[in-house]
Amino acid sequence: MLRGELEDVTKSYGRHTVVRDVSLAVGPGEIVGLIGPNGAGKTTLLRLFAGLIRPTRGAVRIPAADRPALVRYFAGEHSLPPEVRTNRWLALWSAPAMAGADGRRIAGTLGTLSRGTRQRVGLEAMLADPDVVLLLLDEPWEGLDPDASRWLSEELLKRRAAGAGVIVSSHRIHDLADVCDRCVFLVGGRLSPESLAAPVWDGVGERSALLFAAFDRARRPR
Repeated sequence: MLRGELEDVTKSYGRHTVVRDVSLAVGPGEIVGLIGPNGAGKTTLLRLFAGLIRPTRGAVRIPAADRPALVRYFAGEHSLPPEVRTNRWLALWSAPAMAGADGRRIAGTLGTLSRGTRQRVGLEAMLADPDVVLLLLDEPWEGLDPDASRWLSEELLKRRAAGAGVIVSSHRIHDLADVCDRCVFLVGGRLSPESLAAPVWDGVGERSALLFAAFDRARRPR
């Protein structure tokens, strides 16, 4: 059973096409990494999966669409409402209260927190519900310190083990290499043929190098 699928999807705004003829699926218990340069269309692709925008052409299939709470999309700390108090935001998503490095409970509004703390709060909220079957994360490691980065990677692996499908976009290839079952490369709004040959994870130390090499090949003119 698929957690989500795009079939021959194109998204245009007027004469500008952002995503063209993309087919991509994520299955249960799978983490798919989405890699591409700035402006490649990664955020648009995630928003299509999330149902926030409709394709100009093609089909989006989300089996859990009749239960929207089972699909969650996080666009980064900048998307959090700055005037909302932190404890109220976490409670809204049934997430536990958070403590800072000094052990004290994080308080105040979201807008008063550091960038990394806002990112962690947003991720805690998105990951709070164990019944979510499709997670869509846009640059989730951005702003996180080493401890929070490790926490996020471990949480994604837990979600995979529980059967969730995850699509995660990031420029941090070394983080993707640690958690992804396969990675696809989006260049100029199209998926590269390199995406069809996912790197084989022969050794932890080789994963990032394999992904960087595949990304370089994906960007070469054809």
